[in-house]
This record gives sequence, structure tokens and C-alpha cells, in this order.
Amino acid sequence: MNITDLLSPPSPGDQLKEDHAKPIHEDNLMLVWEQQLHQGGFRLKASGERNTLTDAILAPALETSSPLIKETPIHIKVIGRHTNGSFRCHIGTGKASRPITSCELSQQMRLLAVFFRAEHSKSHWISPDFLFFPTWLLHLFRYTQHDKSPGRTDVRFLEDAAFAKEDHIYRLNQVLNSLFKFNLRQFNLRQFWHSVSLANYLFDHLGLDASCPLSSPPPPLYSDLISLLHAPRPRKSKPMCHNCNTKVASRRRLCVACYRYQLKHNEPRPLRLIVANRPGPRPLTMIATTCTDSSSPSPPSPKKHCANCGTHETHQWYRNLCGRGHWCETCKSYYLRHNKARPPELFLKAAKRKVDVRSLLTWVDGKSKNDSTPVDQLTATIASSSPSLLTVPSGCRPHLYHPRHYPPPSSSSTSRCTSPSSISSPSTPPPPPPCDYLVLNKHHSLRDQDYDTPIFHCL
Repeated sequence: MNITDLLSPPSPGDQLKEDHAKPIHEDNLMLVWEQQLHQGGFRLKASGERNTLTDAILAPALETSSPLIKETPIHIKVIGRHTNGSFRCHIGTGKASRPITSCELSQQMRLLAVFFRAEHSKSHWISPDFLFFPTWLLHLFRYTQHDKSPGRTDVRFLEDAAFAKEDHIYRLNQVLNSLFKFNLRQFNLRQFWHSVSLANYLFDHLGLDASCPLSSPPPPLYSDLISLLHAPRPRKSKPMCHNCNTKVASRRRLCVACYRYQLKHNEPRPLRLIVANRPGPRPLTMIATTCTDSSSPSPPSPKKHCANCGTHETHQWYRNLCGRGHWCETCKSYYLRHNKARPPELFLKAAKRKVDVRSLLTWVDGKSKNDSTPVDQLTATIASSSPSLLTVPSGCRPHLYHPRHYPPPSSSSTSRCTSPSSISSPSTPPPPPPCDYLVLNKHHSLRDQDYDTPIFHCL
């Protein structure tokens, strides 16, 4: 038995859809379109003018009572596919490709027919689906030059308006795909009549300025146009990552983290590295606890600490690459460099920096000279241990004086020394040093270059 005999034959509806989507050769495009227009009561007249935007004039085959159905200039475009689901149409004019003005739309192209090539830009087959819309919409969305609007030279048409990023591109394509999309295999004559009447109404009665009042009742398609222009844009639903199912996926069906891990290690990202919880219902115990204890204040969140060394302070926290918790910046850098965890013998903190004496000083105005400061206490401690080191000449700052191991000075030289507590006070400037001390200090500096460490470091 042949397997094809067991298969169900295609339904008439599927066959009809295939016929409607069957492409048309570009040599037969205008012939098929004129036949559809003739059945709808219209005919195409050739335009006698050259170097204009008018490709043809759409005229009614018979006289009608409606003033909106009259001879209307149209422009015809056949464009190729730019990207998947996107078509770019050039609407500039002239050799310099300048934008079209709104007045040129009203006089030379009130309707625009856009046909799409089926496969690529050089294909000879045309899709039966086409757009036929009033060019007043190009003026509305500022694609033309009018007043302060500079205009543009191309328009983007999308098969699905949901793929548009900018709001004006979404709204334009949403209006075109909803109200002004036709099929040559299944031509909607009533919709075509409404489109022609709407184009003439927008240019003749509504005008190019928003301040123009409505002088006559609008056609039926006008209310649908206004409702679509004011409709809110639906929220875009983004698929979740197929690996972790916790983050939004990109076009690769993976989130950024899973894609980078797959690209680097050539294997799916493991579940132990997925920090975020998977979406799903919470446990019943958690829901009950939340409902019963909603009034009580929540306990403070635990402070972060490194899972390796236990520190609570770091410049940047990182995910633990070997388990749960976090790592500090030092442990993370050590692991990336040595490919192993940071050992405990390296947990000791670095040596303390030099103490800044400025942090110990209290620069308070109006403080009495007899008040003891931390520097005075430090000086008293050093004086009790080695009194010979405190022999500072009069007028010399302590951090500039380098003591020598000389015999104790005489009473005359001792009388010129002052206490360190009085020197450390910043309220009054010190007196100029005596000449005999400068000569003595110069003599010793030339003879001995090996200086001892200064006692104070006042910056």
C-alpha cells in the first residue's frame, strides 16, 4: 500500500490560501491590477506630465454622486526586501534626493501603491499583497517637508508592526496593515473605495494644518483611522531563556549569561551557576507565613560576607565559582589567576599604613594652650622614656630637627629651649631661629650626613 494514499487530501481552504499567496511575474503585474480596478469601477489614465511624482491618474469608470470619488493622482512603487520582514521604500525626489514637500503630495501623489518583491530585491516575482494608502499619512508622521519638519527620504514597511522599535514606525505600519492592505488575488472593492474617498477627504477638507475644522462629515474609514492612531501599543512579550528559564532570551533563544558560557566552554551553562530562582509557584508554607506575619516587621537582611575568607568589606562582590555565597574581589582575583581557592595563610590583613597625625590634631579656635592634645600625650610618653631626645632648640619645628647624641647642654643653651607642648600649638607662628643655632646646625650637617629618624611627622 502506498503511504500517500493514506494521507488526507488537502482541504479546499488550504488550496485557496495557496492561490492567494501565489506570486505574480512583474511583466503581468500592471495587467492584473488594471483588471481588478476595472471590476471595481476604476480605470488608470496615463499622466501627460514628466518629471513629476504622478505615475498614473485613478479615475472612476462611471460618474458617481460622491464628491470624494474623482480623478486622483497616484504613485506606484515596487520595492525589494531589506531584511527579514522589513522593506525600505525611497520617497525622495530629484537628483539630490531631497525630501518630498507636503504640497507635492496634495498635487502629484495623493495615493501611494507599494508592491513587494517575493524573494529578494532582484527577483522578478511580485507578492500579491500590496499597500494602497493615502499619502496624507506621510505628512502626519512627518516624512515630508512642511513648516519646521525637515522630512525624510525613505520609509520602512514591516510585515509585522510588533517588530518596530520606534513608536512612530509601529503606529504607521499598524495603520497600513490594518486598513490599507490589499491582495490582487482577493481584491476588496469596498475597502478600495473607502481608501480613495478618505485620501481626497484628508487633503481637501482636513488639509495640511491641524487647525483646520471639519467642514463635512468624514467617510466611514476616518473613525477607524482615528481609533488606531490613539490606541495604546500592546506590551511586547519576550520569550524566556531555554536553558535557565529565568531571564529574557535574545534571538539566540538564550540569555546573555547562558550564551556567553556556551560560547566559552562549548557546553550548556550548569544549573549550579544560575543564581536567580526559576519562575514558578511559591511553597504553601512560605505563603502561609507571609499572610500570618505580614504586620510584623521583616528581620534585617544578613550582611554579605566572603565564603572563602569571611571578610565583610570589599570593593566588589562576586558570585562564588565553587559553591554558594559570594566572594570578595581578592579571592576572586586569586582564583582566576591560580585556578584554586585562596589559601587561609593569605587571609592576614596587610600592614597598617602610616598614621596620619593630622587626624590626631584638633584644630579648634579658642582652645587654651594648657589643654592637653593627643600630640602632647604622645610627647609626654616619649619624654618619659628618653628625655635627651626632647632637646629642641628655640624656634625649631620638631619635624625639622634631627637630634644628635651630644653631651647635655649648658644652662645658657637650656634656657633657650621650650617645651614640646608649646611648640606643637598651631595658634601662633614660631619665632625666627637664633643665628648661633643655624651656624651650629650647618656645621653638623656638613660633617655628618647620617641622620636619625625624626620623632614627629606633621604634614
